Amino acid sequence: MKLVRWKRFTWQIKTLPPLERPLPAHFTVRAATREEAKLVAHVVMTAFALDSTWSDTLNQFRERLELQLDLAFQREAVPAIVIAHGPRIIATSVLNTDPAADSNLVSGPSVLSEYCNRGLGTALLHASLAQLSEGGLLQASGITKENTTACKFVYPKFGSTSASCDFVPALAVT
Repeated sequence: MKLVRWKRFTWQIKTLPPLERPLPAHFTVRAATREEAKLVAHVVMTAFALDSTWSDTLNQFRERLELQLDLAFQREAVPAIVIAHGPRIIATSVLNTDPAADSNLVSGPSVLSEYCNRGLGTALLHASLAQLSEGGLLQASGITKENTTACKFVYPKFGSTSASCDFVPALAVT
């Protein structure tokens, strides 16, 4: 089995800086509804499946991720933030407001491949951190693989700190 290195990013979200470049008006950032649970899960799983940096790891944590997606839509007032282009959901970030959670960003910013490199991941991360702050958290964390787009370009924003961490994604933790 290939060695996978993980990083935990932490943000002090009480003092979240503003988003420097807002998205164009044809994109809408909003909370997901409970009725959109399957669509949100589809966007998350598609984004991971089509990202080559996750191809060696996705099977290890698919079950855990699917369970966490289901749990978010059962327990959270705002289970996810989505970005829509017209009526189509093109990006999402599933949330966990439990301060003791391994990661408050269950899926992290997940953007469909045809919409990548447009600042959507950054906008989605900002909206997710703002929602977690509104949910009562003072600090939020997210775990990702080293050398992914999120690790290199998205998670370092908004004053995060990072450290290597031990993470076993195959465990289905509730």
